[in-house]
Amino acid sequence: MTRKTRFQFLTMGVLLLLPLTTAIASSDTFHFDVEEGDFGFHLSLFGSDDPGVVQVDWTGAPKPMPHRRYYIEFNRAKKQMYLRPAQADGLPWFEVDVIGRRGDLLIGNRRFSGSVDWTPGARHEAVP
Repeated sequence: MTRKTRFQFLTMGVLLLLPLTTAIASSDTFHFDVEEGDFGFHLSLFGSDDPGVVQVDWTGAPKPMPHRRYYIEFNRAKKQMYLRPAQADGLPWFEVDVIGRRGDLLIGNRRFSGSVDWTPGARHEAVP
């Protein structure tokens, strides 16, 4: 058996000994949800650092959602967050203001109350 063949054999053996597990993608850091009647709004912050990248969707939002920049004030220790688009861009204007486990959404001329989840990795998906 050549040195190359032994190395390949050893490498295959090591790989076979590794456990086959499902990886968990838990980079989500914050969630805000509103469900009222036929209107829904969902805001998530994703990433390994706070505040993370903004992902927003609401009833009637364009698909796919165009890229937007946001102004964010985020303090996990105090459980406070404020977010709005950084500039007017033709899409509906909204503001999300959170303190603790509750938050308010102002979109158009309507105000909604929503629930908040501050738990990092709370909504993760299994990745094979």
